Amino acid sequence: MRVAVFTRYPQQADTPRGGVEAVAVVLIRALARLDDLEVHVVTLESGRSTIEVTQDGQATIHRLPGSRWPQIVDILVGPGKKQLVRYLKELKPDVLHTHETHGLGLGNLPIPHVFTVHGFDDQNLIADSAGLARLRSPLWRLVQRYGLARQKSIISIAPYVRRMIEPLTCAEIYDIDNPVDERFFNITRSEEAGRILCVGWINERKNTLGSVQALARVVKKGVQATLAIAGTPKEQAYYQRVLTCIRENGLETRVELLGHIGHDRLAEELARSSVLLLPSRQENSPMAIAEAMAVGLPVIASNRCGMPYMVSEGQSGFLIEPDDHAQIADRLMQVLGNPGLRRQMGEEGRRIAMARFYPDAVARQTQAVYEKTCLTASARG
Repeated sequence: MRVAVFTRYPQQADTPRGGVEAVAVVLIRALARLDDLEVHVVTLESGRSTIEVTQDGQATIHRLPGSRWPQIVDILVGPGKKQLVRYLKELKPDVLHTHETHGLGLGNLPIPHVFTVHGFDDQNLIADSAGLARLRSPLWRLVQRYGLARQKSIISIAPYVRRMIEPLTCAEIYDIDNPVDERFFNITRSEEAGRILCVGWINERKNTLGSVQALARVVKKGVQATLAIAGTPKEQAYYQRVLTCIRENGLETRVELLGHIGHDRLAEELARSSVLLLPSRQENSPMAIAEAMAVGLPVIASNRCGMPYMVSEGQSGFLIEPDDHAQIADRLMQVLGNPGLRRQMGEEGRRIAMARFYPDAVARQTQAVYEKTCLTASARG
């Protein structure tokens, strides 16, 4: 079976930027290992002027020039969509699997199509406090409704996602978690007491400032704790607020800004940390949580959106209200001050991760969706 997967795919496969790229690399490599699949990845990249075809292991990567049109228009009628459709027709896949918003505009293609929903741009804009968010969010909501209504097969990465999309589509919905790179399941822990890790963009949605404010409370209680932030700023104004908070609370020696890090460095950071903290305001199925669980690291995450479906309250970690800094600090002190609790939570998280996030299992589930989608399309004629 020839499979075309449309997604973002990093130039350096071991240095993905963001959760979708991380998922893409792990899933593509796992799918390509299956004997009866021929896997092709297709991307649209801004700044590119020519098509480039390369190999990543057993998968073929097709990098196409992206469009300069606004994405909300390009996915429906723009040159990016038109080029993508032309290229897919020449590639002639047996099934198309899209992971990006362009998939919203491809529901009526004659190629059997599976669309994985990773996020909701209307909500992300609000959570990010993006420019003109109150105007742009309703427009994205309309596009999402239009696109979801035209899908026939959808993969939902979390029960929260299923709940959001069910009223908007008649598609067959399959529940499959995002896979986690195998290396995270094989890490030997070398914990540094009191080390808190945050992973993700430095922005309003990830609530990086809330992590720093919680650390300030923990330190004032006399706890020897440090915070490592692995991520880069999306907006300089927000980043300056984070730096100001660090300075005003005298945390310069307790906060380490790691910037963007690759998988190897991330594995090292997870191995040496005591707890992962993710007080995001909006997430669907964050890779940072799944990777921490695979390593056996306790997780403190927000009680919003898809995160409660990943973190088992009191078992593999704690759920918190993202703007309640006192509660976050209390939970951090509870975990940091109890080695037995950390070990118990880490073991439970790892057990869950093995069952839900191991890449070969996710690839086999995904292949089964491809086969069923093709059979259904053939039956429809």
